[in-house]
Amino acid sequence: MASNETRKARLPRHEILHQLRGYQEGNHRDLVCNRSVDCRWIFQPSVSDMASLAAEMTLEDADDCCNKATGIYVHSATRIGYPCLLLQTLHNYLYGRWFRPYKSEIEYVQFIAKTFLPELLLEDLRPGPLANLAVSVHAAICNRAQEIRDAVKNLSPHHSRSDWDPPPANCPRTLGRGAYSRMELERIIRHQEFFVLRPLFRAIIIIIRLEEYNDKDMDIAQLPVLLVRTGIEDGLSAPISFEPIAHQIHSAIHDTANGETAVRVALEVAVDFIMMLEKRETDAFGHQPDPIASTRDLEDGGLDGRYGILQRAKKLGWGDEPLAGPSSEWVDTKIHTGWCGGGVDSDNWNRRAQRLEREKVIRAEEMYPEPYQWPVIMKGSRKYWKIWSD
Repeated sequence: MASNETRKARLPRHEILHQLRGYQEGNHRDLVCNRSVDCRWIFQPSVSDMASLAAEMTLEDADDCCNKATGIYVHSATRIGYPCLLLQTLHNYLYGRWFRPYKSEIEYVQFIAKTFLPELLLEDLRPGPLANLAVSVHAAICNRAQEIRDAVKNLSPHHSRSDWDPPPANCPRTLGRGAYSRMELERIIRHQEFFVLRPLFRAIIIIIRLEEYNDKDMDIAQLPVLLVRTGIEDGLSAPISFEPIAHQIHSAIHDTANGETAVRVALEVAVDFIMMLEKRETDAFGHQPDPIASTRDLEDGGLDGRYGILQRAKKLGWGDEPLAGPSSEWVDTKIHTGWCGGGVDSDNWNRRAQRLEREKVIRAEEMYPEPYQWPVIMKGSRKYWKIWSD
């Protein structure tokens, strides 16, 4: 007699791997978006007090500086109405430029850039002084991120969250507010080996002035930005020179005997240049972190983890055969020629979010034709969003 319960037919191996990769792509996109756009998670470093900057940084912030090619600093001297639209549009643009469906290395939250939204500037700085400030802030962020990670990496695997009051020496007060608030501490410690603060990330940054994004219909690829060499080039395969993009430079901000250290270019030129440098470094030293070593035992740096991946695979019909990373090798693109799955779903959601932010701006401009007066509670802080008190 047939059972009332219909057993699901086992999916082909290639389809199970395809669905698993899609789920990982969706997790990756969501994590990157949250930390680049969402006011609850984006890092808003203090720029007027480096001691405060160090105290504010969580381990989640520190790890998110890793496995990136550059830092992007969105500066402003006054509160204006477009920060949410800019951040969402910027995120979508960067992701579209960097991501290759099924093939990008996404474990350990690898991405082209880490976006920062520093507190409001104390004064409206010209490009030169702004570049100098951003370089000093970036150096402080990199140094503190490395200090935090070294301290956590050296903790005993048996260390527990109950030992975090007060935190161990050089460790942050808070591990994080997102995934790190739930993840097992032993797993977080183990992951530190494969969060790599790349030399390229230390060496070059992009500065965006929020005031420049003054048209909701602006093509963000043409947004003027500052591309800045920090002067810290230890560990690079070769020095950085702006000579390859000399014909696309609008103006040089700083000139030295070693060439320009800060130039004004369009965002798309800056991104092209960063991606070229990233390829140069990968060709010279190999991919960092190593895709095979870092995904041993299906570790992924917080996307889903071994348990989550295996549980999902089992539900889809995966048998007893071994399952190993990286997920960039899971999809047979001769069979799956089009992009679908969790990555597409997340991409569609983010595109809709950008359209909704634009519509909010339009409605706000209709309701408040005069410059918007921010609430008194917001005027008491130089942070764009004062969400957390710790």
